Amino acid sequence: MPLTSTLLASLALIAALGLTPGLARISAPPSTTFGAAEVVRADEDGPGVPASRLSPETLELGEMMVGRPTTVPFTVKNTSSQSITVESVKGGCGCTTVTAPSKAPIAPGESFTVEVTVDPGKRGGVDLVKPLYVAFVGGPVESVRIVGRVRAVATVTPSTIEATEAVDATRRLVVEAIDGARFRVTGITPVGILSSPTDAAPSSRAEFAFDFAAWDRAGRPASIIISTDLAGVAELVVPVRSTEAVLMFRLPAASGDGSARTTVEASQDEIIRRLDEALSGEQLSSQFRMRLHRESGMLFVHGTERDVESVRGAVRALPASMGVRESQPVQGA
Repeated sequence: MPLTSTLLASLALIAALGLTPGLARISAPPSTTFGAAEVVRADEDGPGVPASRLSPETLELGEMMVGRPTTVPFTVKNTSSQSITVESVKGGCGCTTVTAPSKAPIAPGESFTVEVTVDPGKRGGVDLVKPLYVAFVGGPVESVRIVGRVRAVATVTPSTIEATEAVDATRRLVVEAIDGARFRVTGITPVGILSSPTDAAPSSRAEFAFDFAAWDRAGRPASIIISTDLAGVAELVVPVRSTEAVLMFRLPAASGDGSARTTVEASQDEIIRRLDEALSGEQLSSQFRMRLHRESGMLFVHGTERDVESVRGAVRALPASMGVRESQPVQGA
């Protein structure tokens, strides 16, 4: 491309993006005001230049309690020589809410304040880092970090339940109050997956047994909620992760339609029939399941290590002419 054409294309791109060549780097003046921000514009580059900055870049929430939203003020001051208009102030997730800012132009030297509320969630002992976005009419979208620390009131051991049938009889979950406070367990959801000491006397420690079969019957929920009367930790959310093994096998693919597809589907059905027959004498777990995607020819096998080894052996016994081969085995659900 000729140099002139290249230059014109570059200028057109800059204009489309709302940028100005030679934009000066502006440093915001220091601010020690809690929850305050200053907007600085590059006035020397002409009016309407979208070069604003917020300072400080971090909004500190301090220590937070589980389940107790924290609200802090957030102030934006116009330190430029031009009026600015705020389009919106929004959090980056559903846990952050902000009161509506004024839609009126903010004259030089004036400011506005909104209330920022952050819900810390239901897990203690974690560091929160959330974004807060400030959009200006005719300008860029600026961001500020919201940071806080959710106080740990109780510990859960293990923090995640690894759900396997093999350890059903010995799997234990322990909840302990960090400061030794005595509490009661007031409920468990879903019911029946953990043994519940809800009628026990208050204690600083509660121990549960995990019932794999009950978890399986409940549809394998991704978490269990333990409700307590412990101050600052009304609910404990315990993730449950299945450690089943997964194998994939590639069968002839039944693509297209007509008689050719019918023939391939009949071949697929014969492969599944032979596998079912070979596995009929095996002790398969309640986790075991097979799913065939006919169009791609992918056969997905889920279960314990013993289950998938049984399927692997049955596949090896098939005639090579059936065209079944293992494809990218993966561990984990």
